[in-house]
Parts: sequence; structure tokens; C-alpha cells
Amino acid sequence: MKLWKFNKRSSTLADMSMNRMLLTELIAKGALVGVIAGFCGATYRYLILESEHIRWHLMDGITLEWVIGWLVVMVIFAFIVDRLLAWAPLSGGSGIPQIEGEMLGLFDMKPYRTLASKMIGGVLTGFAGFSVGREGPAVQIGGSAGKIVSYWMNSGLREQRILTSAGAGAGLTAAFSAPVSGAMFVFEEVHKSFYPYLVVPTFVATLISNYITVSIFGLEPALGFSVTSGVPIEYFPVLLMVGVIMGLCGVLFCRMIFAFKKFFEWLKCSRFLKLALTFVAVAAIGFDSQLLLGGGNDLVGQLAFQSHGVLLLGGIVLGKILLTTFCYGSGAQGGIFLPMLVIGASAGAFCESVLSTLGLISPDFVPQFVICAMGGMLAAAMRTPILAILLVLEMTNSFSNIYAIGIVTLVAYLVAELLKEPPIYDSLLQAMTGQSHLESVQTFFQTKVPVVANYTEVQLQDLALPDGTLIVSIRRNGTYIVPLGDVKLEPGDELQVSCERGRLKAAKDFFQSN
Repeated sequence: MKLWKFNKRSSTLADMSMNRMLLTELIAKGALVGVIAGFCGATYRYLILESEHIRWHLMDGITLEWVIGWLVVMVIFAFIVDRLLAWAPLSGGSGIPQIEGEMLGLFDMKPYRTLASKMIGGVLTGFAGFSVGREGPAVQIGGSAGKIVSYWMNSGLREQRILTSAGAGAGLTAAFSAPVSGAMFVFEEVHKSFYPYLVVPTFVATLISNYITVSIFGLEPALGFSVTSGVPIEYFPVLLMVGVIMGLCGVLFCRMIFAFKKFFEWLKCSRFLKLALTFVAVAAIGFDSQLLLGGGNDLVGQLAFQSHGVLLLGGIVLGKILLTTFCYGSGAQGGIFLPMLVIGASAGAFCESVLSTLGLISPDFVPQFVICAMGGMLAAAMRTPILAILLVLEMTNSFSNIYAIGIVTLVAYLVAELLKEPPIYDSLLQAMTGQSHLESVQTFFQTKVPVVANYTEVQLQDLALPDGTLIVSIRRNGTYIVPLGDVKLEPGDELQVSCERGRLKAAKDFFQSN
């Protein structure tokens, strides 16, 4: 009996030692991912900003002769983007649904091709003036970098996904100079769960990526301004109303995304012609005004600190929704994250202008309403309220407004929930996914039993797991337990689960939704 106790203790110590070694290795690999993903993401951000400045200069006072030349260049860009999409099919669109699909075993992107196609195509669409953002592509560029590192390290599938996720967080950090939000994006949006082997290397990667990014772009907030004064507490009812409006804006934006996707599917022509139509249409808009063109990073600061009329602000909201969803529907490289922030900022400025004109609030709180509405827009469209609050606070260094942003964000989230509008990236992933050929391929994932789980009192043999799903191991308080039929799960148990690759989402949803 004493020998058994000694062996059990030795086994536990050996497990702990192995876990420390594994975590140490993941920290080192996460650091390498942070360096590569941070450099690639910062490079992409720099190229996007420079391409936009070049476009502003070239289109300022453009002549008729230059108009024809510019349109020819746009058609050439469309051809290049079309060839890039044929070379790397998963490089189109935002990139965030692709990373989520990679984690669910639905996609297996070729990281070298995807990284190159995303960077080249994203710079071309940015130069042309597409109303798309740099953050989605930066997420996929970072994720590709993480997957490349996993190739170099001969990692297994589990570690490959961890490093890919860490790279995705580092990519978002590079796009917005927001390391905490970059990590939270991985936990709340991509995995929708937390566990140490994911959390630690992801934070390492995002912090290193942020160091690289601030070394290039400086310590200023990503949106170029901060708001130090908060919204008065007596404006609480007004903030509730703004939250409702932002919830409706988020739902409208999501539905317009799929309306234009259906429009492009309805067009009976080649992808090249669809892209050429989009490039030419964007150029035509730019000949009249460049206000709606590009991701809109600089526009947010203008909305916060420059006076605009109600009609102009309303036009920016509707125009940005229409142009962003039109550009995204074409399938070209580019994200919707930053345009959503711009839509939120313009809607916030619109609300403030209307309310101050009616005498309901003081006309001194435009920046506060701008940042609150940005959080509400993200929460309504993505359904990630914590990420929305953190990202806006980090991008503007406006932590004194956390209560106001929190109110608008949560109300907008609830409005979208009540209208039963699914999260935009989940919907985009569902639209992209074809699972029939993946059904019989086995895959694994790790999860943790939450405190509120309602399946902890059920024996494993009676647990209504999705078809093709099997609990392989249970780790409880540092000790591994054989998952026999009469075993009951307990809160905090770490599970290793096997399932069919095409049913990975259903298996994860079971453990996360109960």
C-alpha cells in the first residue's frame, strides 16, 4: 500500500514536470511566433497606410487623361487579385472566419501561399480604396506565421492550432497596437474558451508583437486620439438609447453583408469580371470624394474632434455600410473590423449631434459618444462584448469611459441577441464551409468543464455526446483519470476529446453551451 502511494506521488510529480516543460516550450515557440507575426503584421499595416497616402495624392485634382489610366490600373489590380485567389483560395475576404475554421478542423490553409496572397492582395485593395480593414488580413497573416512556425518545429495538430491562434492574436495586435485585445480575440472569438496551454503562449506572442509594433509606429493610440474625460452619470438614459441604435446598426450591417454576397453570386460572370466591377465602382466613387474610401482609420479622429452636419454624418453611416458590404461581397482580400469601427464612430457622432441639437445633452461629448458607439457596433455584429470594450479602450486609451462604453456595448449586444442575428464571423464561416469530405477524419481538442455545467451529475455512459465524439482523458487536480462509464465529470476537469473533424464545432458547442 505504501509503495502504491509512493508510485502515485511520483507519477503526479512526473506529470507536473512534463507539464512545466511543455508550457516552457510553448512560451518559447509563442515568442518566436510573436516576432514573425508581429513583423509581418506591422509590415502589412505600414504598407496599407502608405498605399492610402499615395492614393490620396494621386487622386487629388486628377485629370480626364489620368481617369482613363487609373481605371486601366484598377482592371489590372482586379486581374492580379483574381490570380492570387486562384493560387490561395482561403486568402479572400476577412481572414477571421478562415482562422476560426482552421481551429475547428474545417480548413487546412497553406500558410506560405495564404500569407503572400493576403499581403499582396490586401495592399492592392487598400491602394484602390476598398472600404475594408487591415485587421482581418493581419489576423490571417499572423495565423499563417504561427502555422509556419509549427511546421518548422514539427508540431502535432494540437500545438499547431495553439501556435496558429497565438499568431492570429499577434496579428490583430500588430494591426491595432492592442496586445490585451489581441489575446482576448483569440479566447473570446476564435476558441470561445480559456486554458493555460493557449493563454500563456498567446499573451507572450501578443506582447512581443506589440513591442515590435510600437517600435515602428510609436506609443500613440492606434486611432490617434485619447478621451480623458468621462460621460456624466445623468446621461445614463441617453446611453441606453445609443446602445439600441448601435444594436440596430450592427444587425443591418450583418444583413447587408449577406445581401451583397448574394448579389455577387447572382451575377453570372467570372470572378475576374466581378472584381473588375468592384475596382471600377470604387474608383468612380473616389473621383467624386475619397471620404468613404479606405478602412477609415483617420476618419475616426475627424469624426471625434471636427464638426460635421447631421446630414453628412447620416450619409457617412449609410455610405460606409453600403460600400463596405459591397467591397466585401466581391470576395477580395480585406476585413470588416476597422470599417465597423468607423460606422460605429460616425453613428455615435450622428447621435450626439441630434441629441445636442434637441437640447438633450451638452455639445461637448462628441469623442465620448464616438468611442461608446464603436464598442456597441462591434458587440452587436460580433457578439463579443468583452473584446469590444477592451479593444476600444486600448485603441483610444480612454479608460475613464469604461462605464459608458460598457453600457452601450451591452445594450447593443442584447438588441442583436433579441433580433436573433447570429455573430457575423460565425455566419461567414458557415457560409464558407463544406464539411462532407471531412466527416470521417479524426481530430482532437482540449476543453475545461465550467462551474455551471449541467452535465456534471451524469455518468459518462449516459452523457448525450454528439455522434462520433469520445472523451479520451480526464485530468483532475493534476491527476489523470481513466474515463470509464461510471465516472462523473466535475467542474474544473480538463478533458481531451476526440471527434470526427467535420463535427468538431458540434462537439465544442456541447461542452461550451452546457
